[in-house]
Amino acid sequence: MLHLLFIVLIFFAEQALADAKRPGSEVGKQGLRSTFDANIYDSVQEEASSAPEFLAAPDRWRQFYMGKWFDPYNQNVLKGDIPIFGSPGEEWFLETSIISDSLFEYRKLPTSVGSSTTQGSNSNDVFGDFQQTLFVENIPTRFSLIRGNTTFKPPEFELRISPVFNINHASIGEVGGLRADPARGSSRDDAHVGFQELFIDTHLFNLSHRYDFVSSRVGLQRFTSDFRGFVYSDDAPGVRFFGNWDSNKYQYNLAWFDRLDKDTNSGLNTSFRDRNEQVVVANLYANDRPVLGHNLNFSIIHREDNAGSHQSVYDRNGFLVRPAAIGDEMPKNISNTYLGLNGDGHFGRVNTTSAFYYTFGSESHNAIAHQATDISAFMTAQEISYDVDWIRYRGSFFFSSGDSDPYDNKATGFDSISDLPNFAGGDLSYWQRQGIPFIGGGGVALVNRLSLLPSLRAGKEQGQANFVNPGLLLYNAGVDFEITPKLKLINNLSYLRFSKTDVLQALRQDGSIDNEIGWDISSGFLYRPFLNNNIQVRLGVAALLPGKGLKNLYGNQTLYDVFTNLIFAY
Repeated sequence: MLHLLFIVLIFFAEQALADAKRPGSEVGKQGLRSTFDANIYDSVQEEASSAPEFLAAPDRWRQFYMGKWFDPYNQNVLKGDIPIFGSPGEEWFLETSIISDSLFEYRKLPTSVGSSTTQGSNSNDVFGDFQQTLFVENIPTRFSLIRGNTTFKPPEFELRISPVFNINHASIGEVGGLRADPARGSSRDDAHVGFQELFIDTHLFNLSHRYDFVSSRVGLQRFTSDFRGFVYSDDAPGVRFFGNWDSNKYQYNLAWFDRLDKDTNSGLNTSFRDRNEQVVVANLYANDRPVLGHNLNFSIIHREDNAGSHQSVYDRNGFLVRPAAIGDEMPKNISNTYLGLNGDGHFGRVNTTSAFYYTFGSESHNAIAHQATDISAFMTAQEISYDVDWIRYRGSFFFSSGDSDPYDNKATGFDSISDLPNFAGGDLSYWQRQGIPFIGGGGVALVNRLSLLPSLRAGKEQGQANFVNPGLLLYNAGVDFEITPKLKLINNLSYLRFSKTDVLQALRQDGSIDNEIGWDISSGFLYRPFLNNNIQVRLGVAALLPGKGLKNLYGNQTLYDVFTNLIFAY
């Protein structure tokens, strides 16, 4: 239609011009110039003849720049809005950020009476005072130097450096729990600086005119292998090739990582101290499969842990972590592979997250089984939620297989490489938030901090995986309230059971340990006063009401925690 209109206009314009030039017409007699004021016409012609071929224009990046370096809400040269140097088309940008993340936590956690002494006059049993306090201040920073226009395509080059500064304080009711030496007392103050990112990202080439691309990232980098972090989520040095295909309908990763030991008290990376464990990951994300709004993830993850071929490792507090202080304490190597299928998205108005992993391989020696073992274990998880106006209703299920015979050569208890699950309450729930020690302290935990798996390993930071473990069965119900756009209330109720208790019974030499862990109840507030993540205030409370199995392990006391988390981001 527009083309037709344009042709018609051209036709009438040509006819008018022909009439104007026809002899005898009024316009033809006076000429086209007679329709304008002669003086104005001459002036315009003179200016046009003297004007340069191109007019100078101000810097397009700064012609409307009104920002200030300390204002992250408007144009800011420190936030990658304005180039810091470079020629047109080859501009370089600087992106910086700094965050203050302050945590205070009060908790009731099983704590053993020191092996040689105790602070409490009445603490003559296995367990002493359960009261503990924790304060942590993390200051993550990030500095990125980027070349390229990243609005519609990946950066051509990026150099990123992310040091994190940490101070922490812990206080418990018994000596020997925070440090192996009881003379060091029942409180601990520590500090650490670790690099969580230090890499070069290079755009290699495009695969289509829609900027489907292949890039590489070399150096210390964060990587999570699936939607919820069930198996591998870590900051580790490595080489990664990644990109997308078919107008971003598919994304892929092929990566190799050489993992680092973590600092014992902060959980941050050490100064490049190798833990002799390599991880290879190949995964594929398929978007809008099988329906629009739902995405699939296919993963193959292989781990080679050769720590058993090296000397024993003690953490900064003096506890043995490799090999774990459990069973016969013999060193081991692990070689195993994970096959995973994950889903995340929605079917209509129903939101869903699902995961399934199967792992197989071998341990050169398991300290509990006292022999080499063949690994064959699995886990599955499912979460479904539904939104009704400002309320979200959730239901979750999680299962990890356990080992029914701790003394055979089959290891059937599922364990991860380094999990960080955001599932069934996440870090609000007591079970996931707290690292519960197995035998009243030491380096071995029943479940590690920020993990779902009761794997009986000596910490995720430095300990090795253990596939002779009891496994977990979890049912969760939750409801979230968007009270206002600024205030959210999150509530969770979980029922937990061990899949198998044979391993626990063998280690405790107690045949009466029940499968029931108990009920985990948690609530948390998230307040964002400016409707963004620059300022966040979190407050959480959780309690673990012990079932028969937990009472067998730790007694009748209800375990609980209260925490507040204040985040300022620039």
